[in-house]
Amino acid sequence: MSWQKFLLFVAALLLLSACGNEKRYRVPGEPKHSLVFTRYEQDFFEDGRIEDSVFSDLFSNQIMQFGSEGEAHTDSFLEMFRLDSTMQKVYSDCQALFPNLEIYQKQLSVAFHRLCHFVPDMPLPAVSTHLSGFSQSVVSAPSILSVSLDKYLGSDYALYQSLFYDYQRQRMRAEQLVPDCLNGWLRSEFTNASIMEDSRLLDFIVYEGKMLFVLKLLFPKTEIEYLTGWTKEQADWCAANEKRMWERILEYEHLYSRDHLVLSKYIGDGPATVYFTRESPSRAVLWTGLKMVEAYMQNHKELSVLGLMMETDADKILTESLYRPE
Repeated sequence: MSWQKFLLFVAALLLLSACGNEKRYRVPGEPKHSLVFTRYEQDFFEDGRIEDSVFSDLFSNQIMQFGSEGEAHTDSFLEMFRLDSTMQKVYSDCQALFPNLEIYQKQLSVAFHRLCHFVPDMPLPAVSTHLSGFSQSVVSAPSILSVSLDKYLGSDYALYQSLFYDYQRQRMRAEQLVPDCLNGWLRSEFTNASIMEDSRLLDFIVYEGKMLFVLKLLFPKTEIEYLTGWTKEQADWCAANEKRMWERILEYEHLYSRDHLVLSKYIGDGPATVYFTRESPSRAVLWTGLKMVEAYMQNHKELSVLGLMMETDADKILTESLYRPE
């Protein structure tokens, strides 16, 4: 066989492999269910109450942490929050930026349609919006998924400037609203006990890699920076420095570390990952995890997405991925 024919043969094999992978992750049909946000922030700021008793209790007791609904001090705190001049301004700005949520509802419906294809019998939550006074961006509870609109007013929003660092503000953009919703829901449905209790850096890397791998499947046309909260430059840095990051982790013997101080420098929020360079984003090892999981799935073409999510043995995923960045 001439070298020209050999190259054509290799190219054909690669094409067939790519087509196979594309088919493996192809999602047929259109969304069967249209998810619509209930605008609880409008109910609360316009009428002073939320009719849905389940969400109302979640809002007062867990989101705002004022106490159980109906208690005198809770009602007083909620009214002070509602009438606060700053929150009135924030509410007005949210209504101006998000007069309707049709585009986000369509994106959310498509993403959940894809998720239900990859994870059959995945429950669909009731989705809603609220204001939290710049607290947690997305709240997930059994059958409930709610997003705090005041965390998505744009990284240049005036009130953010004195409250958040630059690396925090870069994530507070409307483009991340729907990916953040799916990220929050995935974490509520697939919580890795080792991450919560006795985590090693490897456990975190694999868990986050699985989350990011699935998010990429749910948002195949979305740039990775909107799935991670990075800037494009930071995402490009991770792609260019994958090998060096892995070498650093091994060089410092951190892969199996349970030291909370060490872990916080890899997985905590901040302007950069301390063990890498100033140009790196915080939590840069998300990229490492993604590439490791992609390699693992490439070596296990029969494995479903649900099968991946149910596999909690991080050592197995590392070993069988044959992960060796070049």
